[in-house]
Amino acid sequence: MIYFCAQKNRRDLVLASNSLNGIDYLEVPGMCGCGTQLAVTFLKDARALALAPANIVITGDTPLQVTAITPASDEDPRVITVQLNETGDFSRYTFSLVAAPDVVDPPEGLDPQLSTLSFSFKAGCPTPVDCLPAESCPPPAQTPPDINYLAKDYGGFLQVMQDRMSVLVPGWTETHAADMGVAMMEALAYAADHLSYQQDAVSTEAYLNTARSRISLRRHARLVDDMIGEGCNARVWMYLETLADGVVIPQGTEFYVRTPGLPAVIDPSNLQQVQLLQGSTQPIFASLQATQLFLEQNQIDFYTWGDADCCLPAGATQATLVGHLNSLAPDSMLIFQEALGPLTGSPDDADPTHRWAVRLTSVTTTNYQGLPLCDPLNGQPITRIAWSSDDALPFPLCLSSTTSATAGGQPLYNASVALGNIVPADHGIWIENESLGNVPAAPPAPDADTRCPCGATSSSTPAPIAPLPRFYPELSQAPLTFTIAYDATAPATAFPIGEASGALAQIHLLSDDGQSWQPVEDLLASGPEDALFIPEIEYTGAVFLRFGDDQYGQAPASGLSFTAHYRIGNGSVGNVGHDAIAHVIFAPHTLRSVRNPLAAAGGTDAESMEHICQYAPYAFQTQERCVTEADYGSMAAQISGVEQARGTLRWTGSWYTAFVSVEPVTRLTTPLIRGTTQRLNLLRMMGTDLAVEGAVMVGLQITLQICVDPAYFQGDVYAALMRVFITGNQCNGQTGLLNASQFTFGEMVYASPLIAAAQAVDGVLSASLTTFTRMDNPWVNGVAQGYLGLGPLEIACCDNDPDHLDHGLFTLQMDGGK
Repeated sequence: MIYFCAQKNRRDLVLASNSLNGIDYLEVPGMCGCGTQLAVTFLKDARALALAPANIVITGDTPLQVTAITPASDEDPRVITVQLNETGDFSRYTFSLVAAPDVVDPPEGLDPQLSTLSFSFKAGCPTPVDCLPAESCPPPAQTPPDINYLAKDYGGFLQVMQDRMSVLVPGWTETHAADMGVAMMEALAYAADHLSYQQDAVSTEAYLNTARSRISLRRHARLVDDMIGEGCNARVWMYLETLADGVVIPQGTEFYVRTPGLPAVIDPSNLQQVQLLQGSTQPIFASLQATQLFLEQNQIDFYTWGDADCCLPAGATQATLVGHLNSLAPDSMLIFQEALGPLTGSPDDADPTHRWAVRLTSVTTTNYQGLPLCDPLNGQPITRIAWSSDDALPFPLCLSSTTSATAGGQPLYNASVALGNIVPADHGIWIENESLGNVPAAPPAPDADTRCPCGATSSSTPAPIAPLPRFYPELSQAPLTFTIAYDATAPATAFPIGEASGALAQIHLLSDDGQSWQPVEDLLASGPEDALFIPEIEYTGAVFLRFGDDQYGQAPASGLSFTAHYRIGNGSVGNVGHDAIAHVIFAPHTLRSVRNPLAAAGGTDAESMEHICQYAPYAFQTQERCVTEADYGSMAAQISGVEQARGTLRWTGSWYTAFVSVEPVTRLTTPLIRGTTQRLNLLRMMGTDLAVEGAVMVGLQITLQICVDPAYFQGDVYAALMRVFITGNQCNGQTGLLNASQFTFGEMVYASPLIAAAQAVDGVLSASLTTFTRMDNPWVNGVAQGYLGLGPLEIACCDNDPDHLDHGLFTLQMDGGK
């Protein structure tokens, strides 16, 4: 058989013939794989066949010989038995009946196609595959068309289609644009060009280092647990000079940057001036809370108790004011301002940097008897005020002085004043009732087909998920305002927002079903019923709103319409200078002036795309856990108030405890220990306990014998040495050699740097150590060995503080000099 046919009709044809016979099948009797006989079954009666061993040829890997043939019997006339010398191997064998040993034709009366068959001695052995292979002719291999798959633009796609058409329709050679076929190809090339660009854009946005959309970068950064900054708006203290008591400035009152030619207070009925002011591109500020104004707070004088040439020193947290200021109360705001130049008495010479805002923590207008507080010497009514140490004055504020000789040498009172009627405001204006349109209908769901490929049906096939409406609206105006909630009791120094990581978008949505939708940074912690959305900002400043998918956040229903209420104004553009804001739209005859004595601050720009690409991988790789001893030390050192720290893991009986020894910047306090413990508890490994303790400070006793050059005064050399070792150089900020910042955990203290530093001072002829030891271990002779060793949790110190001698003692024995 040289053909492979799916329909085998030869057997039926031979059965119908009267003159031909043929082999039907062959069996190997006996144990599987061990048979030495072949039972050959013919289509018809085989008793008339006269076969000898020479008429049988068996070929395979192992040659076999026919030793005997048992002809067909009357009981089974179609079967003959062939005896072999041995069994065959696992190869495929061929059984053939031939007329003679040297010919291939079958004996007379046998069909040529049915005189040969293939068989295996191991066919009866177990096998994991189907014993009947599928015998069908394989489909002819098709040569794919020659198409340039590198085409990516309009010209390339058009050329590919023209080349293909020349193969499919060789007789069509039309190239004119008006031809219908040419027009169709050009239209398809145009569509393919746009589709190719879309594919390239999608692949570009798939990676952090290639994305060109800031929204894509924001999502990539979120995948590595980095929340990018969207910036924050600026804040400012506004001073309003009132013309009457009890004037209330409502929350949301807008203040405008100075515009030449306009008055400070603009009548709302003067539409021309209002439109001119509101049409400006300068930042607009709005009050954060309603504030009541009082005449007595327009300008408040400091009371100096009759003394002259006074100043409020740096670090001051209290003062005395003139008058009974009953309108002042704790949490009231004041701004201290230098109003006149101390040397000239001119307002033009006042230092604009000598302005400071404080939030009052205490206001006293009566004495212990409940009587008005007065100066007992002259009966002058006074008010005592105090403010938080966080608002401590950073510079000396001149209250009174004597002018220079060129200015007349006259006493100057009220060089500085306190300003009340302070209104907090921040950058941004509200846009109300902006329609975002209706949620479109969802795309059609795919047809559900639960049929199996074989034609049966399956009830376990899940139904296809219905797609959600595609609603991704864009706000018409930008930039969107981000801010942090205002705390009306916090110190004034906390008013400008220095860190914008927690700023929230100033926007909310209302749907026509009455539901309110609120903004969030992400939807990962949201449920399917939470009406939340994410404002996403593109590099152009455009703001897009992304909703949930009914798994993480609620998805808006088709046909629902939304109205946006949001605020615009953000970033460093709001950090205007002092006295730059000068207008307010308010009722006439109520206010005289409006200004900002201090510059607006706290406005930060949104994180740039370049910064996101650089910082997001770094944030992902930043370690946020404590496992090793070094982890505990490094994480504790990052906490505010901790100078340095070291961690040690010790077995405490049933588990390991991480002991963290910290050196504070100033002193070790209970709040510092508690704060350090709380922070490290978030980072420590499970199963490890935590204990925060102070570092072991080891005081050093050091005595230097100094020989002074006769040309120098001994006192000058002594002072110079104390600057080198203890007090430091106040001119260049260099700390002393024995300053606490010069030592760290376990650091060995050597004698040679001390001698070298003393020898380098002008006027020192020679220097030698006479005492160099630990105060807790005085029998250690550091002079002889040249160093002092410390334990891993010990820090050397030599503060030379007479009130704390255990913190180290430094002594100079001076000889010679003047």
